[in-house]
Amino acid sequence: MNWIRDKIKKFGESLKKYTRIRPSKNEQENADWINCPSCKKLQYKKDLEGLHFICSCNYHFDYPAILRLKNIFDNNSYENINCPPADSDPLNFKINKVPYIEKRKKYEKSTGQESAFACGIGNIKGLSAVVVCSEWKFGGSAMTPKESEHFVAAAAKAIERKADIFVSILQSGGMAVTAGVPALASGMVKTQIAYSEMKKAGILTIGIACSKLSGGTYVMWNNHDILCVESPKSHDILFSGKRVTANLKSGEQLPEDFGQGSSLEALVDVIFSNRLEVKDGIIRIARVLLKKPEI
Repeated sequence: MNWIRDKIKKFGESLKKYTRIRPSKNEQENADWINCPSCKKLQYKKDLEGLHFICSCNYHFDYPAILRLKNIFDNNSYENINCPPADSDPLNFKINKVPYIEKRKKYEKSTGQESAFACGIGNIKGLSAVVVCSEWKFGGSAMTPKESEHFVAAAAKAIERKADIFVSILQSGGMAVTAGVPALASGMVKTQIAYSEMKKAGILTIGIACSKLSGGTYVMWNNHDILCVESPKSHDILFSGKRVTANLKSGEQLPEDFGQGSSLEALVDVIFSNRLEVKDGIIRIARVLLKKPEI
């Protein structure tokens, strides 16, 4: 039967010539085209930028944080809130023998940001606002002590300038495992204090959940006065992943829309049809609650 084995071996070797090599993650990120995960339509990335990264099927691609800031403020103008000095790698963590700090330097270079947050202060339709945006490409926007300090700095700026509103647009895998307990302590405790201080100052806080929001950052989102979801199709908005949740429920089958924006109606104040509604929507809410007439 050796001849059969030889035939199979030769067939396998010839098949390798026609096997498509899957592009690496880096190649996919740097490609000019991208497939929509929802409708499978091939999209040209430059065209998507002009559409605010929304597919015709209303699937929302990740939106660069700096572009979010630019587009939400009046006249695309705002004052940047810098990240204060803080230790982003308190454990000197290594991933496959590569220091986390080296990966972080790459995130900083590729995004042009000091932390996973982009923060700015300016006016939105006449109301003074501080806006904090997550950048997913910055390590999944995981929060180290440095991200927490940046968030607190933005809250302090809102209090100092007596801003009308504080807006968080959040997309993050939660507190960074690379920073362990220091990330939890700073992310969960310091940000909670920041929310309390803004409440004392009479600043309305509005949290907008985007796709892929979980863990401690999901808890942070829940601390806002007003809870919003960017789109009904926003997905994976949950404290823990679907697999973990299913295990906690002893393998119980989860609903198909579990963690999807459309399933959160009973838990939030507003679910926007898409991210193009966010700017006008939060201002309408703020004017009513702050009793500030349109100008």
